[in-house]
Amino acid sequence: MSAKSLSRRHASSSSQWEQRFTPAGPSNGFVIPTPGALHPSRSDPELGPQVAVARTKTRGTMQARANRASMYTVANGNGNGFFAASNSATQFIAGPVRAVRPPSALSNGEIKMATAKATKSENIVTTDGGSIPDITMKEAVEFLSSAQDSYQLRGASYIQHSTFKEDRAKQEVYQLNGIPALVSLLQSSNGQVQQTAAAALRNAVFRHAANKQEVHRCGGIADALALLPNTSSTETQKQLSGLLWNLSSADGLKPDLIKSALPVLTENIVVPFTCWSEGCASNNVDPEVFYNATGCLRNLSCAKEAERQAMRTCRGLIDSLVTYVQSCVSEDNPDDKSVENCMCILHNLTYQVEVEAPEYFSQFTAASQPPARSTAAKKSSPISCFSPKSSKLEQENVFNFPLLEDSNPKGLGWLFHSKTMQTYLSLLGSSQKDATLEACAGALQNLTANKGPVSTVMSQTIVHKLNGLPEIIPLLQSSSPSLQKTAVSLVGNLSRNPSLQKLLARQVLPQLTGILSSGTPDKADSDEYLATGCNTVHSLLKAEPDMGKKVLNYTLVNSLSDISNNGYFPKSSKAAALLLYGLWAEKDIQSFLKKQGMNKSTFVNDITTLAHKSAQVIE
Repeated sequence: MSAKSLSRRHASSSSQWEQRFTPAGPSNGFVIPTPGALHPSRSDPELGPQVAVARTKTRGTMQARANRASMYTVANGNGNGFFAASNSATQFIAGPVRAVRPPSALSNGEIKMATAKATKSENIVTTDGGSIPDITMKEAVEFLSSAQDSYQLRGASYIQHSTFKEDRAKQEVYQLNGIPALVSLLQSSNGQVQQTAAAALRNAVFRHAANKQEVHRCGGIADALALLPNTSSTETQKQLSGLLWNLSSADGLKPDLIKSALPVLTENIVVPFTCWSEGCASNNVDPEVFYNATGCLRNLSCAKEAERQAMRTCRGLIDSLVTYVQSCVSEDNPDDKSVENCMCILHNLTYQVEVEAPEYFSQFTAASQPPARSTAAKKSSPISCFSPKSSKLEQENVFNFPLLEDSNPKGLGWLFHSKTMQTYLSLLGSSQKDATLEACAGALQNLTANKGPVSTVMSQTIVHKLNGLPEIIPLLQSSSPSLQKTAVSLVGNLSRNPSLQKLLARQVLPQLTGILSSGTPDKADSDEYLATGCNTVHSLLKAEPDMGKKVLNYTLVNSLSDISNNGYFPKSSKAAALLLYGLWAEKDIQSFLKKQGMNKSTFVNDITTLAHKSAQVIE
């Protein structure tokens, strides 16, 4: 989600997705849905990351209300997810003047396990390698209630296989009341029955809202969470964690999963696997179980404020996620599939973090009080129309104070620590996965989304202390539209800091003007990021007018003129009109434009004049 009022954007790269499972076999693996595009809106389309079976946040994200905030989530099977992308920041996984991005999803997408092929059409391979005769779904559901484990196993295996192959089988299971019977088998004393029942449930709820609700209604979440830490079977843990991941894509189940699943997954899987806490020597967590668990948490991070706060305060969660990502970066393994999930969670948890947890940022507010300006300083010489506010005066009003941070961060403190931001920048320079890149950029976007000392410090830290521009600028030329939009929003956030504008003007104006010169995209969701691009170019040219001679040309001016006349893009058309009007009002730039043979009517006309007058009224 993004909030215009806060000018921020939130979102992580993936949307909600789920998994389904098939009987174990030598070629079994995850079948991932084809990734969908992330959109700057509250609901994200289904998006499943492309992962290697070996290992792995963030549209996922919630919708962006404003230019500056974004968020990332994973889209669920019904197409409902959170990925917010806005002009400057991201959250789970997205805003206006300043974009915030939504939590990365990573996402609410679903994943199913692939089935092993049967050697004969009438036989189905079971988890124990045997086969059963062809039966009906009605008979399979009846077998679940048998007193004999062998019949229970056959019924569950048939359902597992059928619900993988055909969507209509899931509805049959629901209508025949098979879900309660499968849930009851999670309490079986037979480990193989438990495992097969969990796999059958995992496939049965895949993209089937009614079966998800039925699992919840008959206590299946509680039973799965009770079995998960107590079973010694890694395969059973994989199916249970995969089941929870699929359930987490249902928005209605997220509040209950936050209360019940969050502590179990964190304490029994996430913390032990990452060895964040002391006493983790007996770490027997399988990487696939960790991947599933972080996929579930990625979806949950796309919920509402109360759920985000619960995750931020969950002991060991953020510490473990950051530790894991840092370890993968240090081991030159940035594209581990779980890194994507972890980054999407962190991305989503940065959404509106300053607003929702202000007590963690009090030191910035206290240290940011600017010195009183003298009366003489308040007097200024006439300012051109292109520069309604003197850039020099803005430069003088910059808060110059060191980054105040804990040398030993814990929990939520990791979300805005310079070490964490350095990890994000390292991933931007090394990862090849757009979802991971978008989650990293979205998290930085969220941290720089607000107007105030915190965003000022975050921006200065990214650019000066961590030298982050070399990692950020290439994203402006990404072939991924959603990643490029996120980068534009992040740069737009950074450009609001007067002390960075001259540097940014020299380094990013060529790329930004190149984007604007490429023409008006057909998609309606391009309005927000084009407006951010125009506004950013406008503010940077105010700070460094000489750059206008290097980036202004016929192609750019004609493109801006087209955008200003595009009634379908209300925000970017106004921003382009204001930019054109401002260019002609700046005498040095006007002189350059005239030498290029350009006419005043292109820059000053009814549309641009109306936009200029409207902006003056607002000011």
